[in-house]
Amino acid sequence: MGANMTLGRRMLGWVLRGIAALVLLIIAVIGGINLYIQLPAKPPIALDSQSVGYFAYGSNMNLRYFTRVRGITPAASQAARLDGYEVVFNLPGLPDLEPTFANLAPAKGQIAFGVLHQISQDDLQSVIASEGPSYRVVDVTVVLADGSTAKAKTLFSAESLKESGVPSRRYLSLLFEAAQNNEFPAAVTDGYDPDEGAYVPVLSELLGALIHTIVWLSARL
Repeated sequence: MGANMTLGRRMLGWVLRGIAALVLLIIAVIGGINLYIQLPAKPPIALDSQSVGYFAYGSNMNLRYFTRVRGITPAASQAARLDGYEVVFNLPGLPDLEPTFANLAPAKGQIAFGVLHQISQDDLQSVIASEGPSYRVVDVTVVLADGSTAKAKTLFSAESLKESGVPSRRYLSLLFEAAQNNEFPAAVTDGYDPDEGAYVPVLSELLGALIHTIVWLSARL
């Protein structure tokens, strides 16, 4: 009896140590990935195949996020606007932590600011697949900083809330960084103020790190 109890305690100790080691490994992987994605955006690359214009207006317009997290490096990226539309936050997420995400809505006289990425057809398909079935691809004509126009693909979602909500601080930080880097009008940039975003201490940080890790892994599997 005593020998069996001793063996049982040893086995339990091995199991607990194994679980602790696994937890530490997961934490190390998540931490390492989130340190990696804080690096500056990757420089443009030459594409072997013909590129396609992709108009991003949410987190994908952040070049650091797009290249480091999404794993997509454009041949070129530049500020662009889509007339007759506005960026709204009416896509539901996780209440309190990641409440809403960006979407496009027709709006007469309004302007949706974003970034035009030149990417490969395969990368565009990767973006479409990652955004989920609620989105549809639409052909648009965007206006560039020099006043010229360009054809592009962008994504809309019919799934929406009745009214726009407040995104998370994490999400707004990505949009704010992109708006600053691309010199959006001050009123647009100020509208992405991270301090106005939803935030729950500790939980928001943990969820943000987990989201980045999942997106990073999904883009590479």
